[in-house]
Amino acid sequence: MKLLFLISFIFLIDLYFYFGVISFFEKQPVGQVIFKISYWLLSLIVYVALIYLILYSDETTPSIKFNNNIIYSSLFFIFFSAKLVGCVPLITDDILRLFKQIFNLFSSNESKLDVSRLNFLRNTALFASGFIVSSMLLGIKFGRFNFKKYFSNISIKGWNSDYKIVHLSDLHIGSFNSVEKVEEIVNIVNDQNPDLIVFTGDLVNNYYNEVLPYVDVLKKLKAKDGKYSVLGNHDYCDYVGWKRSSVEWRENFENMKKIQSKIGFDLLLNDSRVINSSSNSFNIVGVENWGAGNFNKDGDLDKAMIGVDDKLPTILLSHDPSHWRNAVLKSKYLIDLQLSGHTHGMQFGIEIPGFKWSPVSFRYKEWAGLYKESDKQIYVNRGLGHLGYAGRVGIMPDISILNIKS
Repeated sequence: MKLLFLISFIFLIDLYFYFGVISFFEKQPVGQVIFKISYWLLSLIVYVALIYLILYSDETTPSIKFNNNIIYSSLFFIFFSAKLVGCVPLITDDILRLFKQIFNLFSSNESKLDVSRLNFLRNTALFASGFIVSSMLLGIKFGRFNFKKYFSNISIKGWNSDYKIVHLSDLHIGSFNSVEKVEEIVNIVNDQNPDLIVFTGDLVNNYYNEVLPYVDVLKKLKAKDGKYSVLGNHDYCDYVGWKRSSVEWRENFENMKKIQSKIGFDLLLNDSRVINSSSNSFNIVGVENWGAGNFNKDGDLDKAMIGVDDKLPTILLSHDPSHWRNAVLKSKYLIDLQLSGHTHGMQFGIEIPGFKWSPVSFRYKEWAGLYKESDKQIYVNRGLGHLGYAGRVGIMPDISILNIKS
């Protein structure tokens, strides 16, 4: 019944958008036929993809057996969102036409208003929808695995000499379907010859077994002073309907912790370590996920900071950047730098030298790159993987190379 209601709703959106823009081709009979066939054929493909995902897709995300479910869900998301956005100017036009109709009821024939569609709003609907479809399809083809190195110099008081940290986050490895692409990431990271590798959460979409095909590859990540990680909100498997008291949830969570160890990550669960390199000594602190709003708040900064030597510089790993402004900045602790992920830069936006913007900036003040407030700093990784939409537009998959210096 729910499926029938969903398909009916989508069909009504399709029908409204179709009748709203078909007049664009009224003087082009051939173009009208081509548009009609293409429009409804693509709509049919989207319906089939949606029905397949709901009825026949495995409940778990892929592990040993890869599939293209994320591609199917992306096609639905692209075409539905494009039509939904396109409906906005059409609805605006219909509201104006309604007022014109009301005005005409009380007007003489000579002063009646034209109630046909405004070409500008109709064309805006077509342009907006076409832009969304084309840019997001290109984002799947050219952005999904377009791994980019982001370099940043970060100064910390009391630091002795240059130190290279490779910061990774939000791999969402269940959305990959290629061991070779993960090998590409590992090779890029290892070519940097980092002193330290940190991973700030969301290794998976939900289940620990998403990592199984990639363990041997991820084990090849190398850093002189080790590899450290924390958990993100998706690593807790909280989005599949399991209660945390259930056997399934506890088994998955324990396996998640074990698999991090198999990869070679030292998983910090509200804990800390002291890194003693040849030229620098500093604290690396890691908290469990803590997010503002309805996100789970497993992170315990007080517990993580027990025994931390505040005479040494301190770097905090915390998945959600909202933790910084809502808790870390308000705390009594001397934390020089927080490293986070989570936002993905929404996988959509604009980033050019001197300017960056994404819709996610309306939700997160710190969403990509380095931010400072007095002597405190946070760096937010844009994420390596993808979730929901199998692509990236403008905001590329992020391998952050941080040069820490005095």
